[in-house]
Amino acid sequence: MSDHTAHSAGHISPVSLYVTIFLALLVGTALTVGAAFVDLGQFNFAVAMLIAAFKASLVVWYFMHVKYQSSLTKLTVATGLFFLTILLGMMMIDYGGRAFSPQAAPTDPMSEMGKPAPTGRQAPDAH
Repeated sequence: MSDHTAHSAGHISPVSLYVTIFLALLVGTALTVGAAFVDLGQFNFAVAMLIAAFKASLVVWYFMHVKYQSSLTKLTVATGLFFLTILLGMMMIDYGGRAFSPQAAPTDPMSEMGKPAPTGRQAPDAH
């Protein structure tokens, strides 16, 4: 049997590892639900994302067997996470910038009923 065929079966992990990871994912889910009921102000989203990132890393690392793969596979996963972090960071910068920009006060759509729709043209001034 050659070295290539001996490694084709992949890494076999014990069932206890999968049970432990499953329990950790359940705890992470409970933490996510519990954090939703705690008012942390502007940090609610950050806490939820940290818990989600931890749970996702467990799934990728153990269930997708990245832990046992080559360095090139690990580099590929790390590169994808790096660019995802950049995109999420840019999204949060945009979102934060919108939260503090001056905006028109929201209007009640029901109060607008009965008013004529704007036509885009102005009535001529009568002098």
